[in-house]
Amino acid sequence: MECKLGFILTDYVLHYFAEGNVVLIIIAGCSLLAMTIFLERLFQLKKSEVNTNKLIIGLRKAIEEQNIIEGVRICEETGGAVANIVKAGLMKHERPRSEIESGMEIAGLGEIARLEKNAKILSIIAHISPLIGLLGTVLGFIQAFSEMRVSGLMDISTTRVGEAMEFALVTTAAGLVVAIPTVVAYNYLVSRVRGLVLEIQTTSSEVVDLLTSRPI
Repeated sequence: MECKLGFILTDYVLHYFAEGNVVLIIIAGCSLLAMTIFLERLFQLKKSEVNTNKLIIGLRKAIEEQNIIEGVRICEETGGAVANIVKAGLMKHERPRSEIESGMEIAGLGEIARLEKNAKILSIIAHISPLIGLLGTVLGFIQAFSEMRVSGLMDISTTRVGEAMEFALVTTAAGLVVAIPTVVAYNYLVSRVRGLVLEIQTTSSEVVDLLTSRPI
C-alpha cells in the first residue's frame, strides 16, 4: 500500500515538474542539494575516522622513547581529525601542559569546524522544504478559488479546479517527502560528529598525559 502511494505521488510530481512548475522545481533542487551534501559529509566523516587504539599504541612507544619525530610521522601517515589534533600537541611537546592542551584545543576547533561544514544546510533544507510545499498549497487554492470566481457557479470547470487542488496537495506532500529524510540525515551526521568529538577529547587527553609524564 505504501509503495503504491509512493508511485502515485511520484507520478503526480513528475507530471507537474514536466510542466515547469516553479515550486516543485525548487523542492527538487532542495532534494538534490540535500543528497549531495549528505553524501559529501558522509565521505569526509569516513576519511576522518581512524583506529585510535592503533594510533595510541604507536604514539606511546614513540613518546616513551622520546622520539617525537616518529610520533609526528605516525600522525601524518594516519591522517584524519584525531591524528591532526594529536600532531598539534606533539609539536609543542617541550612546552608546559597548558600550552600543549591549548595547541590541541585550537587544532580541535578547526577540525570540528571542518567536520560540521555544510551540515547546517541540511537543517535549513529540512525546515524550509515543508514551507515551500505549503506555499505551493496556498498558490493552488488561490488558483482554484480564482477559477471559481471567474467562471461562476454555472460555468465552473471542475477539471481545472480539481487540477489546482491536486497541485496544492502534491506540493505539500513533495515538501514533506524532502524534509523527512533530510531531518534523519542531519541528525545522523550530528551523531557521527559527536562521536568523533568524544573520540578526539579522549585521545587528546591520553596523549597529553603521555607527553607530560614522560621522563625528561
